Amino acid sequence: MRTMSIGDLHGKDLWKQIDINNFDKVIFIGDYVDSWDIKDEDILNNLLDLIELKKIFPNKVILLLGNHDIQYLFFPNYSCSGFRNSMLYSLEITFKENIKLFQIAFQEQNYLFTHAGISNKWLKKHNETIQYYKKTFRCKDLGETLNLIFETKDNKILHEVGYARGGSYNNVGGVTWACKKETIQSFPYNFHQIVGHTPIDKILKIKSQDNNSSITYIDCLDKKVEFFKMEI
Repeated sequence: MRTMSIGDLHGKDLWKQIDINNFDKVIFIGDYVDSWDIKDEDILNNLLDLIELKKIFPNKVILLLGNHDIQYLFFPNYSCSGFRNSMLYSLEITFKENIKLFQIAFQEQNYLFTHAGISNKWLKKHNETIQYYKKTFRCKDLGETLNLIFETKDNKILHEVGYARGGSYNNVGGVTWACKKETIQSFPYNFHQIVGHTPIDKILKIKSQDNNSSITYIDCLDKKVEFFKMEI
């Protein structure tokens, strides 16, 4: 399966350079909104274009949610930098009306795509909750379990803000909020993660010594127009 992963857009329409037909899956890593220099109208139109793309290619295009998207969807629970009060109503409505087109995670075999990534510390802290949903609803993998949790009252664990990002000392960064400092130190064994969230100069892949685990950071579009291509 030929995949293309696209880092945090923040209103950019760079994705329109891609020929969708050349890939089996095109995975957007989240954070479609909030920008320091792009106009409200352009941010909203870009998001609407992405939603339309998903409708045209429902099985090929994957739209993951990031913390900047979550802050409008669940306002005022998860505030972060770049928030635009002028867009609160339009973005809240847009995300809520199209929520079924978005998801928290995508997993194919042992390749796991989320916005910010998963650390062993977060998995350990919330293992009881994760295992409950996985076993009770017979989820096939971690990705499916995370998507299920997003639809429940326990979805707050996905958006936990760790100490590295301004949360309390006891918090561990969740799937939409984990900092690179958290995930790079301890990423789960036998998973190959692809994540955004933490700005970098270019795509960066960190591997375990035995190559059975890795995490690839792709939030580089502020510095370099680079998309992550991979065969699964």
